[in-house]
Amino acid sequence: MEAFPPETLKHLGFGALLGFMVGFTLKRILKLMFFVLGIYLISLLWLADMGVLSVRWEVLSGAIDSLFSSTKNLGRGLMGTLSFGGSFAVGFALGMKV
Repeated sequence: MEAFPPETLKHLGFGALLGFMVGFTLKRILKLMFFVLGIYLISLLWLADMGVLSVRWEVLSGAIDSLFSSTKNLGRGLMGTLSFGGSFAVGFALGMKV
């Protein structure tokens, strides 16, 4: 009798590899996205200070909040099964670290 059936090991390996790839890619994408968002917000502040435009900050804040709530739902969907989800989480953490 084996400690880990081959099917479980396959899920653990695939989950860890997929988690690492997603974490590594997501880290790079988030860096670029936050850089562009920072430039955008700085330009909005500058144009509002110059009197060129008027910014409704509460609407902008609501749009950003809805973006982050949709990413929480994506994370819940990826953590489906325990063996795949656990190894995915470890691989994701390693991918974000690298």
